[in-house]
Amino acid sequence: MHHYIHSRRRSITFNGRTIVISAALREGTFGNNTRNSFAVSRVKGVSNVEPGVTRPGRLHFDVDGGSGAVLENPAGGGDKIDMTTFCYNAIDRGQVRRLVADIKAALAAK
Repeated sequence: MHHYIHSRRRSITFNGRTIVISAALREGTFGNNTRNSFAVSRVKGVSNVEPGVTRPGRLHFDVDGGSGAVLENPAGGGDKIDMTTFCYNAIDRGQVRRLVADIKAALAAK
């Protein structure tokens, strides 16, 4: 049950116990990355708004003690959102659905 999805200059990884969201930043000569990792035990809720015709999908985690600070300097093509949200394109819809199902199963088992 290992997931890795990369979309819109962000990636999300889930290994069954920990969720890691990484984002590309526009800083320095070659850019940089930032990451936010949190245990499934800290997740209070998961919401998934699937992509529409002109908007990306949003997978959001309500994390106990998580920061809602918006990422102000994403790399080109990135989204100005907090680090507990993963935006994705329509092509990644199936992968995100499987990821959400596995995360909800892990939440039920905690």
